[in-house]
Amino acid sequence: MYAVVTAAATFLLILAGGTVTSTGSGLAVPDWPLSYGRFFPPMVGGVLYEHGHRMIAGTVGLMVAILAFTLGPREERVWVRGLAYGALGAIVLQALLGGITVLMRLPPAVSIGHACLAQAIFSALVVVAVATSPERVRSPSESPGGARRSAFLFCAIAAGAIYVQLILGAMLRHTGKGLIVHVLGAVTVAALVGVSTTRLRRIEPGLAGLRVSHILLGIQLLLGILAWRGVWRAGIATAHVGVGALLLAIMVSLALPPLLERSEGELQPSPDMAAS
Repeated sequence: MYAVVTAAATFLLILAGGTVTSTGSGLAVPDWPLSYGRFFPPMVGGVLYEHGHRMIAGTVGLMVAILAFTLGPREERVWVRGLAYGALGAIVLQALLGGITVLMRLPPAVSIGHACLAQAIFSALVVVAVATSPERVRSPSESPGGARRSAFLFCAIAAGAIYVQLILGAMLRHTGKGLIVHVLGAVTVAALVGVSTTRLRRIEPGLAGLRVSHILLGIQLLLGILAWRGVWRAGIATAHVGVGALLLAIMVSLALPPLLERSEGELQPSPDMAAS
């Protein structure tokens, strides 16, 4: 449950970061790590967004540290421990990138890296949350193994395409360039999500994430059109970032069952060991 809360807090951090960019508040606080030489400056204007973002980031960093140091010693699966510790290391790097972004006056490359790393951290924490959930392993499907593996592989490919699309979106937000490429990426993502979820529905029709993925995809496409038309620019742009993160998290979770089943199987004692 704590892993779920930590992932949710990280999602709120992504929204806070998106608000900073959408409102043009990235340099509302010109120094780092303090804000105008203080821990708590007057929260007015853009300072509210920028310093508020820093406060949420500090809280999330502490939460990820607690998750890593409490989960690590008792988690038997090496890859789950690695993700938890990796998320902690990435949070530290993320803080440094945030500081560099301010001190170097919003260099596009660093700002883009800062935005993309946030999405990677969120995805890693979603995986940890799913992997440590009591409902993590479903009963095996009766579908042929090859078809099942193919369906989940398509979900993984769709998740990768969404992450690339988020990178393209970050480039567009921070440089104002690449709109056509981003639009083409949106079409590609929509096609991949549609194909992967259709294939997966034939194998595992009861997965709740299938319907959610379609809803999020529709909302995301609508938000993209509204952002392009300049409707409620700051709010729509921030929502576009947030829904993109959620869609990525859903597709990552849909691609996980084969990995979870394999790792669970490795932890089960063999019949001979169980009988001894």
